[in-house]
Amino acid sequence: MRNYDVIDLIKNKYLNHNKEDVLKHVENVAEIAVELAEAYNLDVDRIRLAALLHDISGIMTPQEMYDFAKSRSLKIDPAEEKYHALLHQRVSRIIAQEDFDITDSDILNSIECHTTLKKNASVYDKVIFIADKISWDQKGVPSCGDLLKSATIEALDEACYLYIKYQFDNNLLVMPHQWLIEAYEDLKKNL
Repeated sequence: MRNYDVIDLIKNKYLNHNKEDVLKHVENVAEIAVELAEAYNLDVDRIRLAALLHDISGIMTPQEMYDFAKSRSLKIDPAEEKYHALLHQRVSRIIAQEDFDITDSDILNSIECHTTLKKNASVYDKVIFIADKISWDQKGVPSCGDLLKSATIEALDEACYLYIKYQFDNNLLVMPHQWLIEAYEDLKKNL
C-alpha cells in the first residue's frame, strides 16, 4: 500500500469516529515533527505516519482503552491504572499495527511513548514526544511551549529534559508514569 493511501485511511478512521479535533491535533503534530525530522535527517514519511497515528486510540474512551489493554494482558503501570487515558499511547501502537499494518519499529516505538517518553529513547521517539508537546491541544496555555520551540532544533535531548523537568518542578504530574521517571533520569545523566 502506498504511503498516501495509508494516510487517507488514518484520516478516515478519525473522521468516521467524529474525532475531527483529534485529527486536527495529529496533523499539527505531523507538521512540527516533519520540520524536526528534516533538521535531524530522519525519514519524513516515517515521522509523518508516527505523528498521524500517535493518538489513533482517541477513537476510544479511557475505559475502552483500559478494557482493551486488559484484554491484551498488557502490564499496566500504576499511573495508567488510576488514569486510564495514559494507556492511549500503548493502545495507539497496537491499533497502528493491527489496523494499518505498521511494522516499522521506529514508528511503533515513537507512538508507544509519545506521552511519557522512555529510557534510551530514539531520536524518532523524542521528535514525536516534543512535537506533541509543542502542538498543545488541551485547555490553557502550553507548559513551557516557547522554551520547547527554541530548544528543539538546537538540542532535542535538552528540550525533552526541560519539558519533563518543568512538569516535575511545577508539580504538574499527579502520578508520574514509570517510563517518564526513567526517561527523565536517563536524559539528566546524559546532559
